Amino acid sequence: MNPFTFFNSTKLLWIFANFQVLVISAYLGVRVETFLTFNFFLQSVKYTTIFLLLVSFLILINQRKVIFKFEWLKFIFVLQILILYFTMMIHTDIKAINSPTIFLMLLLILIFFSQPIKDKQINYFALFFSFINFIFVVLQVIKFIPIAQDNTRDSLTLVSDRPTGLLFNAFAMGYASIITLLICLYFFKKHNLIYLNIFGMLMSIVSILLSGTRTPLILVFIFGFLIIFQDLKIIKQKANEIVVTISIGIILFPFITILIGKMSNRESLSNLNGRTQLWSCVLDKWQDFLPFGVGVQAAFPKGFCSNDEWFSKLRHPENMFLLNYVESGILGLLGLISLFVLTLIYSNKFLKNGSSVAFALSGTFLLSSLFYVPLFHYLPFLEGRTADRGVFNFFLITILWISVLTLFNSQNTKLLTKK
Repeated sequence: MNPFTFFNSTKLLWIFANFQVLVISAYLGVRVETFLTFNFFLQSVKYTTIFLLLVSFLILINQRKVIFKFEWLKFIFVLQILILYFTMMIHTDIKAINSPTIFLMLLLILIFFSQPIKDKQINYFALFFSFINFIFVVLQVIKFIPIAQDNTRDSLTLVSDRPTGLLFNAFAMGYASIITLLICLYFFKKHNLIYLNIFGMLMSIVSILLSGTRTPLILVFIFGFLIIFQDLKIIKQKANEIVVTISIGIILFPFITILIGKMSNRESLSNLNGRTQLWSCVLDKWQDFLPFGVGVQAAFPKGFCSNDEWFSKLRHPENMFLLNYVESGILGLLGLISLFVLTLIYSNKFLKNGSSVAFALSGTFLLSSLFYVPLFHYLPFLEGRTADRGVFNFFLITILWISVLTLFNSQNTKLLTKK
């Protein structure tokens, strides 16, 4: 048996998923100070990252012809990493260049865009994640295990300490749960694993509500409605208008929220829970990030935008577009805009063929990137970071998004070939 053929993208996805559980468990163990040391957590991240790199290399060697084949969807994701490497070299970010985390991201993108995962595996993974995440959430609510990040909010959350599940903060967990909810709803609509998908949706909904985040609820109604009625002829005929309208609505949503907050004198809405302070900080210094940003290591040092105890620790502006601009300048910003434009164009094609889940995930990532930094955000063994999580934050969910895009792109190609 050829040892190189043992691993494939499906097995890699499940290995990555199990390591996500391992790494977050180690991190939560560190938070119970008498249980594990932070050094143990760092070692667990490093060794799991190295193992994932080894598996990725085996897949790369065995299927290099397919993996390096040019495709627009693959290229636009790879481009983000290449731009990052370019700016790291420009600014001599030696530690960032040598980080295995960023290189692993590049390999994972190449592999998962080159090897379509079967739809059942995507469904199984969404069910797996929703179930394990729900278990972590319940254990955190009853205070059997700690949360990953302290963040209280007086809103929809039913508990004082917002649970973080398999992620490193409640906001990321809320968005991860909405993605699993939409995938389970899609496959339920397709009459696959009906009872399991109902269970998966219920667990995801509970996780979203307990996360205390508001924006995922809007996405549930918009994309849930679209998935339920995706087979209607009018949806397929009006796909262009639907994609454009919803995408513009998502982009305008933060500004509409700010306006509503000012009109109703609700400070948390008018400043988006403090995000506008960070956004203004970047925009006020926009000339400092031309033409190629400041690199990874120099981006957002402590107290860069504020001396506030909370905001001074952040190494990002709670906005993926602004983060790319700070780190990579105009190249990074245009690259990310191009990524979403292209994924939405492809999602539009899939919607015309009756598959709305790719658009649902692309739209969810778009809104999340406006309020958070899930896409290629990382904490890769660099000095001054508040924690070192490698790729074990939101990138696993990004891989799930890539898998969905790849699946429906291959199905769409087959349909066009038949025609």
